Amino acid sequence: MIEAMQAPEQLRACFARLRAGACRLAALPLDALLGRLGRLCSVWQAGSPARQHAAKLIGGVFGAYTVEAALNALAMSLHAPILKAELARELGRADLLDSWQPDELGIGWTRGYPLGVVAQVLAGNVFLGGVIALAQALLTRNAVVIKLSSEDSGFTELFAKTLLDADDDGVLRSSIAICSWSSAQDALNQVLREEADAIVVWGGQAAVDAYPADRCRGRVIHYGPRLGIGFVLDGADLAQTARDLAWDVALWEQRACSSPRVVFVEDVADLPAHVASALSKALTDVRNRLPARPLTLDDKAEVTAIRELAYWQEHATILAGPRSMDHTVLVVDRAPAEIPLGYRTVCVIPFRGLENINELAGAYRSGLQTVVLAAPSSRWANAAELLAQAGFTQIAAAGSAAARFLGLPHEGEYALRRLIRLVGVDLGAGPLVEPDRKVPDVRLK
Repeated sequence: MIEAMQAPEQLRACFARLRAGACRLAALPLDALLGRLGRLCSVWQAGSPARQHAAKLIGGVFGAYTVEAALNALAMSLHAPILKAELARELGRADLLDSWQPDELGIGWTRGYPLGVVAQVLAGNVFLGGVIALAQALLTRNAVVIKLSSEDSGFTELFAKTLLDADDDGVLRSSIAICSWSSAQDALNQVLREEADAIVVWGGQAAVDAYPADRCRGRVIHYGPRLGIGFVLDGADLAQTARDLAWDVALWEQRACSSPRVVFVEDVADLPAHVASALSKALTDVRNRLPARPLTLDDKAEVTAIRELAYWQEHATILAGPRSMDHTVLVVDRAPAEIPLGYRTVCVIPFRGLENINELAGAYRSGLQTVVLAAPSSRWANAAELLAQAGFTQIAAAGSAAARFLGLPHEGEYALRRLIRLVGVDLGAGPLVEPDRKVPDVRLK
């Protein structure tokens, strides 16, 4: 099923095929689309062959609990009522792409249309990325080119196969292409820049830089590198906060953009030291539910280097499990310019005063997205307002950083809205219309 692209002509031919398929997909009624997706609910139920196959593909990177919980969420999200509710929330109404809707003021009609063929350039950090990319395209009735990451586990192809098995008349098959090529083959990247009606880029800075808006024909949407940050305020339940933060750190092995890597702790009554100690213990305990990925010799050398550099350059206090390298908590006086990545590594940094949140976050402004907040309920309203003003677009309660399922905006916008174009029919009303004209009695379907 994966099309290994070798030459630009091959990818251009793929786009030509998808443009023909896009017309069929655009005409597919919503209920017919949701019916196809709904057939996958049983395919992805616990114990099914697809689930067993997926567990084998992904199990080497993520623990069994993480995989099972994520696949349970996937199966749940395929139900038609859930998808309709998501469409209504993101687009204003679920049938926006199916019919014209009269304007509330009675002056015209509106309807959404797909962009055409969308390219989704995937990252390899979280295995559900390919499913999200497919869902975004299909729910907005766009044909899609998926460019796999070199780190792809095989899960995207497996899910796409189950999707096409539920496609009884070939509408989806003619609208989906799962492709692979090296990002170093810029002639192929150039085809995406020239042909795609929109390009959605997930991943690191190199991936984002490969598709600048001024070099692309269509709409460009970047979901680039992000830094997970936490804030712990005085008055939070220390034991519960430590357990919750440890869960957020360990669930996706810090491969998700929401995974906390920096935790600012209000500097009151030696609270930073207490949080760091409790978090280190909690990261040891969380291994019972979320075992750490086994480290290679190279991994262990990297952890050693992280600890040594933090000690000598940042004068960090280092906390870790006895005779263990599966997590590291670094207590430092100020936010380091380079944040260690992976291996369940967390920097704990004291700060004074909520009014300084904007200054603290400013050092990482280009990477702001998810912030994890641990605070007593009485302080949430003020803290949330200040965090929003500082530039964060997702504020999560500790223990739920990676729990987002459906319904909330991503990076400050509803993703589906960015993959459609709205068309308005203006029948004319107001002071600037021709004075003696009659408003047409138009009814659109």
